[in-house]
Amino acid sequence: MSHRTPIEKEHAEFACKYCAAEEARRKRPNFRVQYGMLILAGAMMALGVAVELAGISPHAHYALFILSMLAAGYQVIPRGIRGASKAHLDINFLMTVAAFGAILIGAPAEGASVMLLFSLAELLEVRVNYRVKRDIQTLLELEPAEVSRKTPEGEERVHPDDVRVGETVCVRPGERIGLDGVVTEGSGLVDQSAITGESIPVAKAPGDPVYTGTLNQEGYFEFRVSSSPEGTVLSRIVSLVESARDSRSRTEGTIIRFSHVYTPLVVAAAVVLTAIWFILTWSPESAVYRGLTLLVTACPCALVISIPVTMVSAMSSAARNGVLIKGSTYIETLSKIRYAAFDKTGTLTEGRLQVVDICMHSTHSQQELLRAAASLESKSEHPISRAIIAAAHAGDLGLAEATDITTIAGRGIEGYFEGSRYQVGRLQTRDAGSASDEHDEHSCGQGTHVSVVRDGTDMGTIVLSDTPRVQSRQALARLSEMGIETLMLTGDNGIAAEMIAREVGVSQYAAELLPHEKVDVIRRLSLKGPTMMVGDGVNDAPALAAADVGIAMGAIAADVALETADVALMNDDLSRLPYLISLSRRAMRIARENVTVSLIVKAVVALLAVIGASTLWLAIGVGDMGLTLVVVANALRLTRALEESSHIRPQSQDGCK
Repeated sequence: MSHRTPIEKEHAEFACKYCAAEEARRKRPNFRVQYGMLILAGAMMALGVAVELAGISPHAHYALFILSMLAAGYQVIPRGIRGASKAHLDINFLMTVAAFGAILIGAPAEGASVMLLFSLAELLEVRVNYRVKRDIQTLLELEPAEVSRKTPEGEERVHPDDVRVGETVCVRPGERIGLDGVVTEGSGLVDQSAITGESIPVAKAPGDPVYTGTLNQEGYFEFRVSSSPEGTVLSRIVSLVESARDSRSRTEGTIIRFSHVYTPLVVAAAVVLTAIWFILTWSPESAVYRGLTLLVTACPCALVISIPVTMVSAMSSAARNGVLIKGSTYIETLSKIRYAAFDKTGTLTEGRLQVVDICMHSTHSQQELLRAAASLESKSEHPISRAIIAAAHAGDLGLAEATDITTIAGRGIEGYFEGSRYQVGRLQTRDAGSASDEHDEHSCGQGTHVSVVRDGTDMGTIVLSDTPRVQSRQALARLSEMGIETLMLTGDNGIAAEMIAREVGVSQYAAELLPHEKVDVIRRLSLKGPTMMVGDGVNDAPALAAADVGIAMGAIAADVALETADVALMNDDLSRLPYLISLSRRAMRIARENVTVSLIVKAVVALLAVIGASTLWLAIGVGDMGLTLVVVANALRLTRALEESSHIRPQSQDGCK
């Protein structure tokens, strides 16, 4: 029975069975040996050409060309023989046939060159694949070899694996943080760019989270370890990047399936061409040479890697800029996005709500209302709950325990407090007919309204306000310029929604939505065109899952975001969204360029082979090695892609830039 994961099954279906890069995925290549053998092959090749030009014994230059071929093909030839023994005529076998065939018909130099240039192309593919693995290994190396664990006897240097959750670790200036945790004492200035892509150091004080692989630039602090080495944000990022590298987009799969048909067809055409040319000329050497020239163009490597190398380069670039893309299929979808839906609180706004007013609708005091609401909300981590609790603490209101608390999705909570039944949340949480509707939301001012009902009587409304993120308006404007329609979805009241929508410049908004209603909106949008949903990855999980691409913000602090979203922004920077769309579009443009160039070059070389105007040198040098070099170089431009103009830098409050 197969126990492969869905990604492994997908990779098995779409894997390129021709490319050496696939073997490099499974084992570490020995580049020192490969470089040495290619240098030896090149030297033998050059010496053979010199001997031939000098007119020395033909046996000498034949021997040198054969040695060159054997040195260059020290991996290719055994692979080809193993494949043939299993009735699997892969590209290694075809190149072996082409090289030996050229020698047998009296073209040893071209036979050696076929093997040398093909091996160079294979090495290039392996090198690109290894570069990606090295990028992942670089992430792993961010974890220091030792950390300073605090014990009753003092400090001791231990490996991070030896530290348990709950123990205390000390960090000094210049040291990398070896585990995830929460600062308990001291302060520091931490460079989190390796995880979030943000170059500005972040101040850390007691209560602030710290992450594995980040660098403490100044200050001394201690933190309590909150997760094991396997559960750190860095470890999860590495795991997800490795999984994303093996995923395949729809276009990628189509190209690979095409290559599986392309190679047998070209091989068959080479056999037919050889037979036809032999009948026409009765020259076996000429017929075989022409067939071998067409056979060399059967190598689909440049075509097959044209999209994967582009996608991997794009994902590597995104990761360095604090954006984790979980697979190439999402790059393809992002390049076509027409609609972008946003959650309001914590996404378009800072998510740091503050109680600005308490609008009373009864004879109860504001303190009584706030104390009851905060007591019911004390177990919740929702931004609204935290704001109400903070206001109660600021007023020195002693909270008491509430019982039988029930959460009503999208509406609020209810429970018992000091003998009375309370409902805290949207106005709809009141029992039908139990509370008067004479108090219009407008009478309580603008903001997020939280109604408090006691035993069916409307006590009053807590009014909270939030601040839009600095980058919201500019990011949404940039998305609009890119032809993407923006929409804000919120469970908040219409007044608060309209106010934020106007401030951030969103195209449309929908207010007072329950979680399932957000899903319905996303599904309707998806019917009209590719849609992405941007949220916090927790409260918006259903809507994120319903969208064509779900994007979670602040994923560095949210475990659920890393697991559920298709794309994770490692911090709360909305400017990453225009960058992400721009990167995806550029990646697909480069992928199309690579595929087009590959098909055109292969077609031209094949045509030249058919009419007898091509040589083995040209077929392998241009149609394989040269083409592979062009495709890879074009794709690797993405690894150096920075945010450039898509990055939005907020202006300071005093107007200075």
